Amino acid sequence: MSAFREDVLSGRVALVTGGATGIGKEIARTLGLHGARVFICSRKVDRLEKSTAELRAEGIDCAWHRCDVRDPDSVSAAVENLLGRGHGLDIVVNNAAGNFPAPISRISPKGFRTVVDIDLLGTYNVSKIAVDAWLRDNGGSIVNISAPFEGKGAALQSHVAAAKAAVDSLTRTCAVEWGRHGIRVNGIAPGHVADTEGVARFTAAAGASGPERIPLGRVGVARDIANSVLFLSTEAASYISGQVWTVDGASSVDQIGMAGRLADMEANWPERES
Repeated sequence: MSAFREDVLSGRVALVTGGATGIGKEIARTLGLHGARVFICSRKVDRLEKSTAELRAEGIDCAWHRCDVRDPDSVSAAVENLLGRGHGLDIVVNNAAGNFPAPISRISPKGFRTVVDIDLLGTYNVSKIAVDAWLRDNGGSIVNISAPFEGKGAALQSHVAAAKAAVDSLTRTCAVEWGRHGIRVNGIAPGHVADTEGVARFTAAAGASGPERIPLGRVGVARDIANSVLFLSTEAASYISGQVWTVDGASSVDQIGMAGRLADMEANWPERES
C-alpha cells in the first residue's frame, strides 16, 4: 500500500530512461500507478515492448521509444515523439546506465568510456534536450539515478564511480542554473538493490553482500528507489533541489562495518559500575 494518493501525479507526464528493466521499470510502474503517463526509453526494442505491455496490463498509460542516450539525435527523436502526443513533460528520470565489474587494470579505454558516455553524457543529453524542448518554459522535476560511491573508493567499479560522481556534480550545477526556470534537479544514489542486473553481475564477480551488513537489516528492493523518485516528483518536494539522497539502509555511513556485529557485541558487553 502506497503512502501517497493514487492520483498524486494525475495529469503529469514522466520520461524514464532505461525504463524497460530493473530499477527503471519499477520507477515507471510506481509513477504510473500514481497517475502519471509514463514514456520509457531503452536501446532494446524487445524489452521495451514487453515492459510496456506489462505496465499497460496494470492500467498504466505507457508508451515507448527506442533511444540511445549517448546520441543527442536519438534523444531528440524520443523527446519529440513524447511531446508530439500533446501532454507536455513534467518529470525526467535519468536512469539509463552501463555497468560491468572489473579491476582498473582490466578495463579497456573503450569500456571505461562507454560507461562514462552512458551514465554522464547520457544524463547531460537527456536533461539538456528536455529542458530546451519543454522544461525551460514550463518547469518540472529531473531526478538523476546515481550511486553511493562519491565519498569512498569502489573496487571493481572505478568507471561507474567516476561517472556517477560526475553525475552528482552535474545534478547540483543544473539545480543552480535551472532553478530560475522552475526546474528542480535532484539525485538518488541507490545502495545494494536486489534483483537487478547490475547487482547480479557484481555478486557473481565479488560475492554476495547479505542483509547482515546493512544497518537496517535488509537488502533494498527496486520499490525503495522508486518511492524516493515518487516523493521527489510530487509537490511535497517542491522546495527540494540540488540534493543527492543516498538510499541504502545506512550502509554508506557505517564507516567501520559494525552493523552485522553489534547485536552480539552488545549482548556480551561487560557491565560497568557508574
